[in-house]
Amino acid sequence: MARRYTYTAVQCRYTLGQCTDNREEPVRLTIYLPDSLAAEVRAGLTETNISAVCQAALRVELERERAMEKIDAGGYQRVQLYDGKQEHDIAFRGRKIGSSARADAWLTPKGTIAVYDRREQELWTYDEYEAFQAAHGAFEDDERRDNILLEQVAQALGAKYVEELDI
Repeated sequence: MARRYTYTAVQCRYTLGQCTDNREEPVRLTIYLPDSLAAEVRAGLTETNISAVCQAALRVELERERAMEKIDAGGYQRVQLYDGKQEHDIAFRGRKIGSSARADAWLTPKGTIAVYDRREQELWTYDEYEAFQAAHGAFEDDERRDNILLEQVAQALGAKYVEELDI
């Protein structure tokens, strides 16, 4: 069974049970958590302001949505590439979101990140930014890691890019 938690608007003063903010109208949201997550939150985040955590997560999601809207507004084009592994041409619809000396990245209308490695003449696809980041940021040698492409794709998708250091 899910537990229901109700939180009120961001940066508000609580006066006689009402939320007031000089700049905005009060907003009331209800967030549902599965019992197991609610128990973990209660046990693990006893000193944490849950409302602030939710607000931060919602801000990140809004930024991601805004970035996706910008990409969608720009439209998609037909992309045709040579697949060296299959030894034939391939095509898809995409909007370029990153480019480096080694590779180009597109976002498809279905939300897939398509990365074409020009040196290897190979297309890689990822369903989400985290999978793309894990695959392209995991190389230990700087020649294969493509920080430029990682940063551009993160920025285009409204994700946070963090360069991993091996120190």
